[in-house]
Amino acid sequence: MLEIQFDSGDEKSIAWIDVKGKCFFPKVFVNSSEAFVSYDRNEEILGNKCPKIEIEVKILEDSDNLDSLSGKRKRVSEEIEVEQIERGKSEGSSSNVRNLDAKRRQIVANEVDKARWEKTKLLNEGEKEYTIVKNLFLSGLRSEETDATITRIHQCTRTGVLDKARYEVFMKQMEIMKKARGDANMVFAWHGTSAEGVDSILAHGFGMPDQVQTPRPHGVGVYLSPAKLPHISAMMSDIDDNGEKHVILCRVLLGKCEKIEAGSNQKLPSSLDFDTGVDQLTDPKWYVVWPTNMSTHILPELVVSYKSANHVQGQVTGTPCVKLDSPVPSPFVAKLFAKLGRSLPPLKVLQLQTLCGSLKDGKVGKDMFMEQLRSVVGDEMLRSAINEIRG
Repeated sequence: MLEIQFDSGDEKSIAWIDVKGKCFFPKVFVNSSEAFVSYDRNEEILGNKCPKIEIEVKILEDSDNLDSLSGKRKRVSEEIEVEQIERGKSEGSSSNVRNLDAKRRQIVANEVDKARWEKTKLLNEGEKEYTIVKNLFLSGLRSEETDATITRIHQCTRTGVLDKARYEVFMKQMEIMKKARGDANMVFAWHGTSAEGVDSILAHGFGMPDQVQTPRPHGVGVYLSPAKLPHISAMMSDIDDNGEKHVILCRVLLGKCEKIEAGSNQKLPSSLDFDTGVDQLTDPKWYVVWPTNMSTHILPELVVSYKSANHVQGQVTGTPCVKLDSPVPSPFVAKLFAKLGRSLPPLKVLQLQTLCGSLKDGKVGKDMFMEQLRSVVGDEMLRSAINEIRG
């Protein structure tokens, strides 16, 4: 099986493994630009076991990776030189000691300045892009996390063939939507995820949303929050081992939006008249891009990493902030929902926010509100939170 690009003629071999463990791997993996994979033909498949694969990667010194190769060679030569000095090649010379310290500092500086994410570059604080994104992010986040500080901002570079193709697909989709709708309705929006999620999105694009936990707040899709509401997406981000959270700023093609009711399991536009979903048509808090459109309607631009006093190192999920906009707010109720927000997984926090909004808008009564609250939170957790607050 071959994947053939009609415009360039490039070919790529395709291997497969099915649900029963049966598999097929070509003897020679054809890829005109990156790697060649082969395995021993004498290795037989026994039962459901797959053959042992041996991968040989050949780095092609083309224009895309010459800079990275030269940078690696430079770092290696510097490290070798430092090692030689440390072994005593030039012992007794104060100038050599100073050179050694300078080399060490340079190597450390190179590692600090190195971008954490592949296919990105690290922005400096003095750059215009850094300042704009920092102000946009903190102006929305500090309404919930007053002590939040940005640690790094990475900008997508899109130098590879696949990344350039994704950009061209996005721009082409914008043209199509402009012709069909009159306006593509392109906006900037935030998407919160884990550090591993950032790696995956930058490498492969957005993946299928989790459908295990139901009901979804507003359908099954990729959730993004408006540019002025980064704290909502930050709530969905996991804390990594460094105590950091990561939120991706994306360009999103909304086209014509339709309102998705809370608890909906919708996965596609309800008709050809719509492109994406929102939690509410006026001043939405969530944009929902359907799985069928996530590769063409979303384009990652920057990754913002930040820390806050609320972040606990090693914690699986973040400390979401839940506000109860109740007609009859009270200190006890506010404490209860803050407590629940710190204990629940992000998806249930979204359900809780949606439920609170329905109560505020008068769509559900207090009895129905309590019934759904118990369903989302669970009696045991609800009872425990209430008892803890009451002391």
